[in-house]
Amino acid sequence: MRFRSWFIVILTCLGVATGLGWYKFQQIQAAIAQAKAFPEPMESVVAVSAQAIEQQSGLTVSGVVVATQSAELRNELPGRITKVGFLPGATVAKGQLLLALDTSQESAQLAEAEATREMDRLALARAERLVKVGAGSVEARDQANAGFEASSARARALAATIDKKNLRAPFAGITGLHQLEPGQYLAAGSLIASLIGRGETLWVDFALPQSHAEISLGTGVEIIAEDLQLPPLKAPVLAQDPSVQANSRNLRMRAELASPPPVLLPGMLVKVKVPLGGVQSLVSVPAPAVRRDGLGASVYVLVEVEEEGGRKLRAARRSVRLAGDTVPDTADNLMIESGLKPGERVAASGAFKLRDGSLVQIVERDPAADNRLVGH
Repeated sequence: MRFRSWFIVILTCLGVATGLGWYKFQQIQAAIAQAKAFPEPMESVVAVSAQAIEQQSGLTVSGVVVATQSAELRNELPGRITKVGFLPGATVAKGQLLLALDTSQESAQLAEAEATREMDRLALARAERLVKVGAGSVEARDQANAGFEASSARARALAATIDKKNLRAPFAGITGLHQLEPGQYLAAGSLIASLIGRGETLWVDFALPQSHAEISLGTGVEIIAEDLQLPPLKAPVLAQDPSVQANSRNLRMRAELASPPPVLLPGMLVKVKVPLGGVQSLVSVPAPAVRRDGLGASVYVLVEVEEEGGRKLRAARRSVRLAGDTVPDTADNLMIESGLKPGERVAASGAFKLRDGSLVQIVERDPAADNRLVGH
């Protein structure tokens, strides 16, 4: 009896388990059938074709515009200002009087020295005549000559002092701003103004890391002033330092920019694109097309496949290698060195929604959406 009871219990449990399994199986089949009734999700993306680019590899560094003629004008001697001969920021000619200090005392001393020199000159002339007729000594003539030379030297020294108190422009150019007024006292070495020569050329100083310091003189570089919205300007390398800087391990170089635009002023920061190596064949794609993760950079290539009697467009993830630092990217595009061929279609805007094998639909590009994406 006990065996029959256990047998009935076991059969009952098996029957219940079988019934429940069958019921769950029917539920799963119904869910599968219901899922098949819905269409596969389709992501909307903007498609672009990869473009072939011949790119000169190079390195972009910062540079400073330098005037070929520049000076800080300072007074060598102290004194009180009697005349200011230039306006702030004015254009001055070479030799133009910029500043005159009080020279009344030196002028009086110069007049005295010139009078003394004239007396000494007359005394020397008499002594020479007496020596010629044998009525005077050579010693007296030499003393008269020494007196004349001393008075002449003093007159020249006073004339030089007066000249130093009249500051003139060493070359033509544009002066800096100042606040000089007649009657103002200036100590020796006071800054009068800066003077910048506005010639037909400008210099651009920049520095290259020692690992890229193989540039030879005469190599052409591009000067880029993005803030001024100027086209790239060509400039050959004019000179370089004979040694690498100890603190930065950079080599300072100078390029010469001929016929610079008037808006390019000394002291401005610019970018200098230095060519390195040869021309590379690269592929250019929009920046949103490149996805980066722990596996590296990748793009989604749009591939047509034959499915269920029709053609569909799916996304295939493909790893790519971006160009190195010597090939600069543009603001909107990235340069790909390998992994993608020119002409292949890739997903640009909307690529972040894709996975490998996603079904995609191509839509037109929306400029307004692009502006919202980049925060315009």
